[in-house]
Amino acid sequence: MHFRQKILFVHYGDNWIRGSERCLLDLITHLDSEQFEAVVWTNNSMLIPHLKQLQVEYQIDNFPILLGWQAPKADINSWAKLVRKGKKLIKQHQIDLVHVNSAAPCQWMSIATRQSGCPMLTHLHSDYLSRDRTTLGVHLSPFVMTASHAISHNLLKDGYPKERLNVVHNGINIQRLEEQPQVDVVEQLELDDDAIIYATVGSLIHRKGVDRILIALRHLLLEYPNSHLVVIGDGEERDNLQQACRTLHLEGHVHFVGEQSNVVGWLKGCHAFVSAAREEAFGLVIAEAAVANLPIVAPFEGGIPEVVQHGETALLFANHGYGPLLDMMRCIQSHPYDCQAIAHNAHKHVKKNFTVERYVEQIEHLYQQILQAERLDFPPLKDGLKPIKTAIAKRKKDGGDYDSSTQHHL
Repeated sequence: MHFRQKILFVHYGDNWIRGSERCLLDLITHLDSEQFEAVVWTNNSMLIPHLKQLQVEYQIDNFPILLGWQAPKADINSWAKLVRKGKKLIKQHQIDLVHVNSAAPCQWMSIATRQSGCPMLTHLHSDYLSRDRTTLGVHLSPFVMTASHAISHNLLKDGYPKERLNVVHNGINIQRLEEQPQVDVVEQLELDDDAIIYATVGSLIHRKGVDRILIALRHLLLEYPNSHLVVIGDGEERDNLQQACRTLHLEGHVHFVGEQSNVVGWLKGCHAFVSAAREEAFGLVIAEAAVANLPIVAPFEGGIPEVVQHGETALLFANHGYGPLLDMMRCIQSHPYDCQAIAHNAHKHVKKNFTVERYVEQIEHLYQQILQAERLDFPPLKDGLKPIKTAIAKRKKDGGDYDSSTQHHL
């Protein structure tokens, strides 16, 4: 036996460091090194420099998804190779527990761990369509952890055992974020001193709803012509959003600054944070905005109300159209002192409840519960089909599968 228990983290993701990657790195960084040792297997090359700095052993491979959204969709040989590689890594590194970070690796690790007799925990950072919950084999994982109750909803509706599902809200490294120096946004963007600057952060994809912020801003400018929006992030919708700015005559009021390594530093230089996400599983950037001590405008959507509450720590709006969003953006300028008090409440709330220390402590406790269990029971293979029953019931009721996003998250 080895003294420390070895955790194999299997992470699937695009080549960037965003929500689930940041959570993974924070977890590995703060794990109790006297109890646990991390090994990482991933398809994300952007993680490698960070893992090297942490002196964490890693493997990097391509992760083709069987029956996924991209071709080839039926590459059974590649799937079988991943199963064999998973079993090999478990044996080679004497792994005590596999932590799957996102649903996609369930597709091969649920088989590899089952055949190796190794416990497995699946960590979901997003909601998934019933199709993906089926093809990725989420219900074949013996234990599931979600970043919010909102993510858990469909799993429980499918019939996933409640006693095997835990909600652990994400945590953030508050000290690291508070140390980011404030960016002088007014000077950087050459704005007037009386400019009121809203900021939004995230991938520039349809789901994040930046297009709705642009429409709300167009109307806000009729009342408050000194309003500006800073867009932090990049993505496939950037060209469309910039074209929308031209159409709406917002060129001098919307500023696309791309990806930034010091997001909280940028936020500190703004006056308010705004999200118009059509769907949001947790909203890590909501917590980051609270650290920056900004008033938060966000939709009453998904996991966001699990982080902040309307009128106490944020201004939440009904998530449809742009009217409710516009009303809350107006409040930032019409009631500045009240909004700053709400921002102060959010700052205290996040510092108390969403620390990386609390996050890691809860996960370590879950690890110990799983590792100390008297027996390991894997779900029967037929459980993998449970989401189909949910989808059929929804189709009969609603005429379609509306249990999750139109975007897919693997």
